[in-house]
Amino acid sequence: MATKSKSPKSKLPRSKSSKAVPASPNSPSGGALKPSGYLLSCDIPAKQLVKKLNDDEPADKKFIIEDLDETHMLIKGWAREKITNAVNKFMDENVFTSADRVGENLET
Repeated sequence: MATKSKSPKSKLPRSKSSKAVPASPNSPSGGALKPSGYLLSCDIPAKQLVKKLNDDEPADKKFIIEDLDETHMLIKGWAREKITNAVNKFMDENVFTSADRVGENLET
C-alpha cells in the first residue's frame, strides 16, 4: 500500500484577505510580462510598405522578426507604434473618399 507524502506547511504569513494578490513584475514567478513582439496581420500592399520601412532601417534597427506568409509577420514590440503611424500616414496621403471630391464637377 502506497502512502501519500504530505508536503510541509508553509511558514510564510498569510494575508488576511482571501483575494489572490498578483505577483510583483520583478519576481521570477510571475507578474505581467511585456510582449517582446507582435503578430502583424495585414493585406499584401500594407505588408509591402512595412517591409520597405524595415529595409530602410540600419541593421541594428530592423524590426521584422519573421516573415510568416503573404499576410502575416512577426515584428518587434517597440516597432508597433512606428508601423501604425507610417501606415496611417500612407493611407491619409493615398486613399481618397467621395467626401474628398465634394464640390468637383464630375459631369463632362
